[in-house]
Parts: sequence; structure tokens; C-alpha cells
Amino acid sequence: CHHSEKTSQQWLALDYAGVSVGMLGCYVPGVFYAFYCAEYWRQVYLVTVLAMIFVMFLTQIHPQYASQHCHKLRILLFCFIAAYGLIPTVHWIFQNGGIGEPVVKVFAPRVGVMYLLASLAFLFYYSKVPERYFPGGYLNYFGCSHQWWHFLVVLMFYWWHQTAVHIMHYRHEQPCLKITK
Repeated sequence: CHHSEKTSQQWLALDYAGVSVGMLGCYVPGVFYAFYCAEYWRQVYLVTVLAMIFVMFLTQIHPQYASQHCHKLRILLFCFIAAYGLIPTVHWIFQNGGIGEPVVKVFAPRVGVMYLLASLAFLFYYSKVPERYFPGGYLNYFGCSHQWWHFLVVLMFYWWHQTAVHIMHYRHEQPCLKITK
């Protein structure tokens, strides 16, 4: 589909940058509202996430980043930054009294669905299914793993947007009873 390797690499770099911005867009509202009543932890997690995304952007501007040579590095960086979100999630669950608490019962499954969608997207990205088993032809234009990956990532971002709106309304309706550190 691409007539120029350079053009292909530029579009791929833009693709990676878009995913990084999307990851930031997932973290910021999630952390902000999860730790709405715990300013210290909100700041710790937000600064940490911003630093990780900044490092991701710095690596993305390196000329070799989009090459096949750095394929495993790209996967490790994205997986590490995504997996990091489990730390504030577990912290939030404990901070709110554990799995049995109503607020946790509402929002923890939504985090789980987000990670499920992200995992499915990654599975398509990494495995190159279905074109691995059906190379060439129709799948070069419609239904390839990269398109499934994009579909699932957009679905995940939409799901997380709805979750962020839901938790925002919850936090604005529920006053902070005590400030916890």
C-alpha cells in the first residue's frame, strides 16, 4: 500500500505517537478522579505517568525507533506503561476499602474491561493474525491485524471515556469525607 519506506515509517511513527497520547488520555482522568480526595497520591501518580509518557516520546523521535530492530523495545515500552496502571488501580481498591465496597464494585470491573480490550488489541498487533495464516489478497486491505488493533484501541478509548465521565459524575456528587494520604 505504501510506495515509500520513508513515508511508511513516518505514518508508523505518527501511529505510535497517537497511541502514546491516547494512553496519557486514559491515565490523566482515571488517576485524577480515582485519587480525587487524596491529593498527594494523585500528584505522585500523575507526575510518574507524565514522566513515562515523556520518555516514550523521547524514544519515539529516535530515527531507529520505528525500525524492526527496535520492535521488542516498542512492545516492552508500551506494555510497561500500560501495566503500570495496575499499581494505582490496586492502591485505589485498597484505599477505598477493598473489593467489597460499592464504589470499587462499580469501577474496578470497568478497569478490567479496559485492560481486556487493550490485551486483545495487543494480541492482534503482536500475533499478526489473521494475515499470518492468510497472507496476501483481501486481508492486505481489509481485516488485517493492524486494523483490528486500531478498532479495539478506539473501542477501548471510547469505553474509558465513558468510564471517566461516569467516575467524574460520581466524584462530583460524592464529597470527600476525609482527605487521605
